[in-house]
Amino acid sequence: MKTVWLGRAFIALVVVASLSSSLQNLLSTRALGSITDDPVADWERRFQPLRAGIPFIRGVVGYISDSNVPGIIFDPANDEGEYILTQYAMAPIILIKGTDQEWNIGNLSNAAFAAWSEHHSGNFEVTPFKGGLYLLHRIGG
Repeated sequence: MKTVWLGRAFIALVVVASLSSSLQNLLSTRALGSITDDPVADWERRFQPLRAGIPFIRGVVGYISDSNVPGIIFDPANDEGEYILTQYAMAPIILIKGTDQEWNIGNLSNAAFAAWSEHHSGNFEVTPFKGGLYLLHRIGG
């Protein structure tokens, strides 16, 4: 009788621990801003407002990220993955690294944008979007 009770208590404990873990996972995922199973679709949605600001459907735009800003720490694997995801999200627009194009995308942390804008003030009209995205329209030098 005692072993049956211990077995049931153990099963109940496992169920409660599993539910607690699942709830923590959901809350952590929600805090990161995504509760879907498709991070690529989330990435596409993130870029939709910026894409609407580009005055053409096909063409070439520049792309910069934290790796393009001297002194900013970045993760090379994440940086390359985000570049590839951005290429996918912006297709058929073609991305070229750098800001030599008339229209450019900045995928920058707050610190990277602050550092970048110090050196490029007056050269670009900047439209900020959620999630560290910036549409950079070259207006000078």
